[in-house]
Amino acid sequence: MNEFKIDHKFYGITQNPETKNYVMVLNYKCKKCNYICNTIYFQQNFVNWTSGNNYIDKFVQDTQLSAHSDYKVFENALEWIPYDRFINIEKSRSGKTYRANWIDGNIRYWDCGRRNWGRNNNMIVYLIGLNSPEVITLKFMNKFKIDYEFYGITQNPETKNYMMVLNDRCKKCKYTCNSIHFQRNFKNWTSGNNDIDNFIQDTQLSAHKNAKEALEWIPYDRFNNIEKIGRFGRVFRANWIDGCIFEWNGNWKRYKDRIVTLKILSNSENIALEFMNEINEPYGITQNPEKKNYIMVLSNDKCKKCKYTCNAIHFQQNFVNWTSDNDDIDKFIQDTQLSAHKNVKEALGWIPYDRFNNIEKIGRFDKVFRANWIDGYIFKWNGICQNWERVNQNRIVTFKELDNSKNIILELMKEANGSYGITQNPETKNYIIVLDYICEECNYICNAIHFQQNFVNWTSGNDDVDKFIQDTQLLAHKTVQEALEWIPYYKFNNIEKIGGFGRVFRANWIDGCIFEWNGICQNWERVNQNRIVTLKILSNSENIALEFMNEISKPYGITQNPETKCYMMVLNDKCKN
Repeated sequence: MNEFKIDHKFYGITQNPETKNYVMVLNYKCKKCNYICNTIYFQQNFVNWTSGNNYIDKFVQDTQLSAHSDYKVFENALEWIPYDRFINIEKSRSGKTYRANWIDGNIRYWDCGRRNWGRNNNMIVYLIGLNSPEVITLKFMNKFKIDYEFYGITQNPETKNYMMVLNDRCKKCKYTCNSIHFQRNFKNWTSGNNDIDNFIQDTQLSAHKNAKEALEWIPYDRFNNIEKIGRFGRVFRANWIDGCIFEWNGNWKRYKDRIVTLKILSNSENIALEFMNEINEPYGITQNPEKKNYIMVLSNDKCKKCKYTCNAIHFQQNFVNWTSDNDDIDKFIQDTQLSAHKNVKEALGWIPYDRFNNIEKIGRFDKVFRANWIDGYIFKWNGICQNWERVNQNRIVTFKELDNSKNIILELMKEANGSYGITQNPETKNYIIVLDYICEECNYICNAIHFQQNFVNWTSGNDDVDKFIQDTQLLAHKTVQEALEWIPYYKFNNIEKIGGFGRVFRANWIDGCIFEWNGICQNWERVNQNRIVTLKILSNSENIALEFMNEISKPYGITQNPETKCYMMVLNDKCKN
């Protein structure tokens, strides 16, 4: 076996059922690397392709057999690329080169899971004709690699001409960087002003690694909802449909539908100075087709305190979209939002009353209610969606009515800590502060509250059993293991009798026991799924507590056999030894 391991990776032994011969299961191992490296993967594929020219086949194979390292495997290995893997083939003006989309794209790494090469799909490449296959040598290839990335060779099936598959290489970066992708697109746009074109192109040619350093020419029709926000009609706010570039992946990826500021340029001949004086991040330049004004496209307002577009700015931009119809309340909410630069939890919101359901009175004097908040509270700003992300949808909250007096702000100040916002009952016109539904003992949302909020979702069909379970849950403030559960019988499988008189059973509990509350998912996390438990029939559902007290095994809850109607304790399957 050790003799075979010199050149092979040894996996095991099998047997041919017809010949009865035993067979070793092996894979070739690279003698240089002493493992299955890139060269082995390439070598195993030699039988699956040919260029139709022995010289080209050998040259391509030699490059592949030298590409041992995983680092930039495409720099060392060429490929034979079938011509039908290119689309959108366009001839250059000279007629000597072609531009095309390579569907598969160049090799990046070996994907062990897929047993194939990982690639940069749908990349733009150049096809340049070879006068003769014999000119392909390492010296020839290295000469082209000064200015190009050399991926492989293909053949036009009509002309029978062999062609090199290349890509522009940045002389500074030594690879196809952002500046190359920008440069290729220069012919597809113009601002109609040479100074502006040159200014934009200069920023793009400098954005080798960070695409955000580049400006763009942005057609005016890529903006909507344009509205004046500044004095003298020089500053506007708009939605940029496409959004700004953030990386190249066969095409530019963008943060779509972004809110931006449009600011008219004073002088198109001194653009650089105007951009330098802007504190907001610049994205590009556009032009109003009616007034012919050139306009800077800037990131939306930067916070003067944070020096970036923080939570306070996102809140501020939305002020026009809501009102409580009470100036004092509006100002109070807005002040909390304008202070929430980094911590969104410091901000209150105006919450429309129709975003609550299951509203029911829970306090004295008809002033306190419980409700489900459909949307849940704000968690963070999503820059891609350009909206707030929310969590804990449909969570239970407390309503507390405010006295509609001149001291309403004083009331708000007293209750604001731990509150989510303010709403208004459209019938009574009473303003209501929306609070967390918290435990009076713990002064926060403890396990007991999470259990209590779920009381409406289950019943054992027996008031005594329900009350017994609920009492254990309402006492489980900090230790969830102290609480029992109502467990539907269908949550068990493999039920089999193990005790005398048919009163004790063993089963697999599919869900497993509660471990802790998951605030994001708004549900209990469970452990030991499919665990083995003991089911023991209760003698008397009116004296449950005594029966549980007499049990030495840890109790998890109560269930009921739907056929016999017997209630059963769910216990830890404790070893008698």
